[in-house]
Amino acid sequence: MVKEKYVTRIKETSINVSQTRIDSIRHKDIEKTGLRVYENGCIGYAGAIGNYDERELENRAKDSLKNNISYQYELEENRKKHEDFSTEIISENELVSEIEELLSSIRNDQPEFYFSNKLYLTESEVNIKNDKGLDLYYRDKLFTLALLFKEKSSVNIMDGFVAFQGRKYDHKLALNMINEVCNAYKHKVELPKKEILPVVFATDETLPIKKLLEDLDGNNFGSKSSLLSDKKDKKVFSENFTLYQNNNPIDTFAPFFDAEGVINENYRYNLIQDGVVLSPYTDKRTAKKYNLPLTGAAVSEYDGIPTLGEPTLTIAESEKTAKELLGGELGIFVLMASGGDFTPEGNFGTPVQLAFLFDGENLIGRLPELNVSSNVFDMFGKSFRGVSKDTVNPLSNSKYLIIDMKVSEI
Repeated sequence: MVKEKYVTRIKETSINVSQTRIDSIRHKDIEKTGLRVYENGCIGYAGAIGNYDERELENRAKDSLKNNISYQYELEENRKKHEDFSTEIISENELVSEIEELLSSIRNDQPEFYFSNKLYLTESEVNIKNDKGLDLYYRDKLFTLALLFKEKSSVNIMDGFVAFQGRKYDHKLALNMINEVCNAYKHKVELPKKEILPVVFATDETLPIKKLLEDLDGNNFGSKSSLLSDKKDKKVFSENFTLYQNNNPIDTFAPFFDAEGVINENYRYNLIQDGVVLSPYTDKRTAKKYNLPLTGAAVSEYDGIPTLGEPTLTIAESEKTAKELLGGELGIFVLMASGGDFTPEGNFGTPVQLAFLFDGENLIGRLPELNVSSNVFDMFGKSFRGVSKDTVNPLSNSKYLIIDMKVSEI
């Protein structure tokens, strides 16, 4: 019998904001332990939150072996790697006073708006360890700002948002970002008179790649229910388009290993390279079932077994800035788009509730509500301009994804 522990811990301070003032402060510190036992090609498991009795947890895990849940896959072994990406962003003692100061600056600079929602300081740890010499550990600390804003005269619940997440915080840079969005919001501009325009998304917005997330799911791909199932090793996208499963904590703020302890070379696995479909994303069960490469995309609840999850997919960046990718044109920067989707055939359309005219460096003004549309093979084929090498703001890793799309006013 082999025993394996999968332990996660989240320590977080969240500050709730209402009408641009601190409304409440919450602290949490939760550790979850999952114990898996493997014997005769089966897996048993049990979980605990906080303090627990080691013997009782092990007995529960062993008892669940009676359920005969098959797990006939090689376990990861003989590998030890500990990575700590945490930095002192803001001390716990100074966090509240710093946020009060930021909100005071916002009230002064943007008196026409109310801001609400949350800011977080989160410390996370993940550890997987087993009897076969596997010992992987990841620790991180992040600051997240996610504020909704509405004009005081508006009847809407919200008119827009400002957000970033990263391992650093700077009062001036955060305020500059908020002011840029709000000042552009107040300045209305007209949509350029062209049917096809460069549409710009932040790369942490998953809407544009939603179809790829679905069709590169190993179960969909292997069962032939994906648009890409019959396109393995074929070039179907732009030669400038490379998409990889990203477990690199520098890019993604996530562990460098999956819930089964799998680590990829350089913490990445190319799924599409230079337009050629190479592989879907898989966990051990899916890879074996459909005879597919193992990409290390397993997730697990503390009281469950590993299963295929939805990993972070990253489009390889170009060597150009957003301004260079736009090539002198003005882009449509999408900030809020809900209600859109892809059809099974890959056609894409979405209403855009909030977009700005964008010159590659600055938001020029607020556009009227729009519709944007395309097809997944065009979006990452002939219409794909690229991902910028520059970030959307200095406090995040998000970059600009630029695609030529059909744009019209609602």
